[in-house]
Amino acid sequence: MRYILDRILTYGNFEVVIFGDKTIIDEEVENWPGCDFLICFFSAGFPLDKAIEYVKLRRPFVVNDVCMQSLLWDRRIVLAMLDAVGVPTPPRLVISRDGGVKIDPEAAHAFHEISGMDIHRVLGKYLKNTRHYQISEEGVEVDGAFLPKTFLEKPVDSENHNINIYYDKERGGGGRRLFRKIGNKSSEFDPNLNMPASEGSWIYEAMMITENSEDVKVYTVGPNYVHAETRKSPTVDGLVKRNTEGKEIRYVTELTTEEKAIAAKVSKAFGQMICGFDLLRVKGKSYVIDVNGWSFVKGNDHYYEQCAKLLSESFLRSVQRRPSATILDIPREILPENSWRLKGFAAVFRHGDRTPKNKHKISLVAQPFVDLLEGSTQEVVFRQKHQLQLVIDAIDKCLEQKLEDEKKLLALREILERKSELPGTKVQVKPIFVKSSNLLKKLQVNIKWGGEFTHAGLHQSRDLGENLRKDMKILNKHITDDIKIWSSSERRVRATADVFTRYFLGRPESIEGVISESKHLLDDSNAAKEQMDTVKKQLKSLLRPGHEISPVLLAQVGWPANMAQPHVILQEVSAIMGRLRTIMRHNWATKDVDQLQRRWCCFESPNLFRERWEKIFSNFCSNEPSDSSDSDVVKKEPFCADPSSIPELYDSLKYDALHNRQFLEAIFYDPDSPCSASVISKEEHSNVSVSTAASSDSNSYSSNKASEMVNEDLRNLYTYARVLFDFVAPQEYGISEKEKKTIGMLIGLPLLKSILQNLEDFKTSEKPKTRLYFTKGKRKNSKHSLFFD
Repeated sequence: MRYILDRILTYGNFEVVIFGDKTIIDEEVENWPGCDFLICFFSAGFPLDKAIEYVKLRRPFVVNDVCMQSLLWDRRIVLAMLDAVGVPTPPRLVISRDGGVKIDPEAAHAFHEISGMDIHRVLGKYLKNTRHYQISEEGVEVDGAFLPKTFLEKPVDSENHNINIYYDKERGGGGRRLFRKIGNKSSEFDPNLNMPASEGSWIYEAMMITENSEDVKVYTVGPNYVHAETRKSPTVDGLVKRNTEGKEIRYVTELTTEEKAIAAKVSKAFGQMICGFDLLRVKGKSYVIDVNGWSFVKGNDHYYEQCAKLLSESFLRSVQRRPSATILDIPREILPENSWRLKGFAAVFRHGDRTPKNKHKISLVAQPFVDLLEGSTQEVVFRQKHQLQLVIDAIDKCLEQKLEDEKKLLALREILERKSELPGTKVQVKPIFVKSSNLLKKLQVNIKWGGEFTHAGLHQSRDLGENLRKDMKILNKHITDDIKIWSSSERRVRATADVFTRYFLGRPESIEGVISESKHLLDDSNAAKEQMDTVKKQLKSLLRPGHEISPVLLAQVGWPANMAQPHVILQEVSAIMGRLRTIMRHNWATKDVDQLQRRWCCFESPNLFRERWEKIFSNFCSNEPSDSSDSDVVKKEPFCADPSSIPELYDSLKYDALHNRQFLEAIFYDPDSPCSASVISKEEHSNVSVSTAASSDSNSYSSNKASEMVNEDLRNLYTYARVLFDFVAPQEYGISEKEKKTIGMLIGLPLLKSILQNLEDFKTSEKPKTRLYFTKGKRKNSKHSLFFD
């Protein structure tokens, strides 16, 4: 809908006013905003009676007749109306046990105005219960007319999509249950479905063999424009064909002259300018089986353009035809310019997709590193190549003078030499002082690399900016006239802000001056380091082997009810990581790893992949080899991984699944044991694992062969890592409410104050404003407690 509204705004001097749920549900129609043109359609919970009252009161141009929308609720009415206007429908019988159809007088009058027909005469026998009918396993008989199997059994309620197919004996009997798409299924076979329903009201429709086993989805924009697409019929096997984006595969099709005439009749008969209906092509003839009312084509720019253009033209033509006393009758207080309008928009965004972050941390007191500070008492960051060389020189001086542990210095030097060429590599040298004397206690040296903006992050930022622009422009087309954006100094954050801003503002020639850096508001802060260290110790205790967390706490943090305790999942992760490490090392020794994946992005390579994963393995796997086949070995205390390593594991898994999936699946492929034994007992495992069927459903568009080759351990590892990440990451900023508030205040108070000031400014400003902030994910987590509180 927003794609069409966004285009309507470009075709004329229109103003979009969205009434909103609160206005529609709680306000009297006299207080609803006034308008010239009304787009209104029914959905569950929508008070159609109030909409009808509003149309009578304000008399706007209505795109889809509001009164007649109630006629679409009953399939008996829909099919009878199609028959009346000469639209072909499949042969059918109807059994009514609910007293017959109920017609709203307003809808009956509207139908008479359009067609000149009395709808009560059109409906005839459907107005009362069916008296003479017989149901058997052979078919259905109503008033002497017999419909043999195979047929469809449809509820009379159009909102009910649970339809049954009953097969004849020649087709093997049984039946198929159709339903709204669930994942990649739209129906399933039931061998015991033989006898039609003995209660309720139903339509029995002859099963028709369609061309290419497809049905046609038709979309009208008035009587003269129509768009049609074919799709695989759900009656075939119930499997939904999807493309690589997960959307159902459809193909645009040209309608025949007869079908275009049918579309015009449907749109006119039901008074629905924007209207969708389902059509079957059988042996050269076309039959309408359902009318859906308000429906749009998805993902077709040509359709959006045509729809917006035709609606705009209809609006402008209607102005000339309408009575002069329309907009003048609307009270001033509910005129469009005085209606509720978005006055301000403030938001905090996390950066887009990035490469995995890595770091190495040591503590030093040697003078060559103190000299790097050049007298500063604050943290100093070295990013440029010549700056990183200064750090290497300091290491060399320490080695010559034997000022620090040699192994520690050599490890630091090796990392710098190997990573200095990679984008994003930096060294942070932070002095730590004794509080009482203010003397230098030590230097904390952190080497960080990775965390760079990726091409996926670019697409995410662009899409978010484009889509949010469309939404905001509909709410208030002047919302971007006064805009200020702040970003942290992190490269990936600034890159996200730059791309987003360009598309959010409609791709202007320059965005200079729009974005400002604010380290104070958006960069990392150590204000809550002590409190967070305390919380991390608590987390480690909560996840130690054997520790049972109370169901209340698990429910509060959103732990899945069907999952075992977190410590059990963490132990399973450690076991899986041990097996995967063995597999990776074996494949590295026996395969040509350079041929497993031809193209790498983001400066990655097989060696960097291995280095990253070996570091993660060291955090989750015991270095002592184990032999589970030796029953005489005394069972040692299980290895307990550090919870702080979980985000790094999930980060790498998610990144490699997106960017290096081919290599990930190949290097962890074990043909001899695709599903290794688990450390969890069978009883516990039933509460832990995710079914293969469920996993494959969400990725059915991937090739079956590729899915079969994926190590089941890898699938389970992703599931467990995600659940543990969702448990650990938010809790690092406080487990109790008091801890969350304390840490949130220490880290996020400056930003919170800035946002509150923005909100106060929005209230008093005459013009709409936008204030946006871009930061890291960690900074956002620390603020959630404050915002929700």
